Amino acid sequence: MRLNRYLAAAGLGDRRSVEGLIRRGRVTVDGVVATDPAARIGAGAAVLVDGRAADTGRVLGAVLNRPPGEPIRLVHPAPLVPVLPLPERDGGLELLLGDPDLAARVGDPRFPQPQRFTAGRRVRLAGVDLGEVPEGAWRPLTPQEHRRLRL
Repeated sequence: MRLNRYLAAAGLGDRRSVEGLIRRGRVTVDGVVATDPAARIGAGAAVLVDGRAADTGRVLGAVLNRPPGEPIRLVHPAPLVPVLPLPERDGGLELLLGDPDLAARVGDPRFPQPQRFTAGRRVRLAGVDLGEVPEGAWRPLTPQEHRRLRL
């Protein structure tokens, strides 16, 4: 996984915003100041921001733009639970949450979630938008989106 994606998965911002942390020398990988946002992070690497561990174990969730005909695939350090997954033949927004209880509550059929489809692809689910996520890519769920889901 690339360093900027790792930091985004740790909830420190989107991939573009965490690049500023890296460029200002605030990030170390295994004790060495990181300078390249695209640097690969190996399993078990010690990643620190301002001397504190960047913990990807507390990932709130992810938004995946799944291509039609593909299964849900996400290389991620934390187990994530799909919420209202689309049939495999369809594509679009897949919402994955790190909290299984929240995923079950959001996906409970007794409380249907609003969804929006554009050109046959889901682009919004439960107040979370797909946005500019390219097909086959993902982004971390923002803390604000997570808070809205918990309400």
